[in-house]
Amino acid sequence: MKQFIVLMAVLPIMLIFLMQFTADQVNGEKVAFIQSVVYAAKEEAKQEGCFTEELKTRIVKEISEGISIPAECIEVASDDEVKYRYAKGEGRLIHYRVSVRLDGVMAGGRFLGISDSENTVTYVIDSSTASEKI
Repeated sequence: MKQFIVLMAVLPIMLIFLMQFTADQVNGEKVAFIQSVVYAAKEEAKQEGCFTEELKTRIVKEISEGISIPAECIEVASDDEVKYRYAKGEGRLIHYRVSVRLDGVMAGGRFLGISDSENTVTYVIDSSTASEKI
C-alpha cells in the first residue's frame, strides 16, 4: 500500500517530464518553421533592396497559417528605405526584426503553478543582410 501511495504522488511529476519532451519537440518545429520563412523573405528582400510592405504581410500570413497562431502575435519591423549594393559601410545593410510570441512553452504549466501569461516566450530574429539591388 505504501508503494502505491508513493507511485500516485510521483506519477504526475514523471508524466510532466514526458509531456515536456513532446512540448520541446513541437516548439522546436515551430522555431524551425519561423526561421525558414524569415530566411526565404530575407533572400527576397536582398533582391528588392528592402522589406516591402507586401513582403512583411506575407511573412505574417505564412507564419500565422503555418504554426496556427493569431497574426497579432507576430511583429515584423525593418528599414523602409531601399538600400543599394554599391553603397559604402552600413548604407547597404537591410536591418530587420521578426518577433513571434509562442504560448505553452512548459507542459503542465497550470499543474506547476505557472499562469498562461507566464507560460509564453517571444522568439526574436534580429539581424541584417547586405542588399544586392543594383
